Amino acid sequence: MKNLSNFMKFTLFLFVILSLTYCSSEKSKHNFIQEGFINTNATYSWGRTQRKIIVKNIENSCKVFAITNENGKILYQQPINMTFSDNHYWLCYVDDKENLYYYNSDYNDAKAIMWNSELNKYEEKHWCSTKINLPVEFKNELKDKATLSNCLSLK
Repeated sequence: MKNLSNFMKFTLFLFVILSLTYCSSEKSKHNFIQEGFINTNATYSWGRTQRKIIVKNIENSCKVFAITNENGKILYQQPINMTFSDNHYWLCYVDDKENLYYYNSDYNDAKAIMWNSELNKYEEKHWCSTKINLPVEFKNELKDKATLSNCLSLK
């Protein structure tokens, strides 16, 4: 009888541990991306240097992203007061050179987050006011947006 009681205690203990380990209200998806569009909440492994792009909801339908190195150190954080929203148009694209490009219609925010290997950090460039070479897929997706008709990089 004592063995049965110990077995039941062990089984209950194991069940509780497994429940705590595997249950979560929001499971984080993990994707691998070399180049292309990012449009869902997930952690994306990216590039030659094992960087990660993390896209998360922070409140209601607000989304933010961050770029981290392989150890989790934040290399770039989207400004918290300039979030994406599921209720408005936004577009995010990464290239194979570890640069990220985005457009946020909520704030008419058009940025390229480009890696500067000399300074060993990301730099923001506003691709509407500065002419840069945007990835073809990203440029094609944005070409017909009326609010972007004066963007230098789309001409």
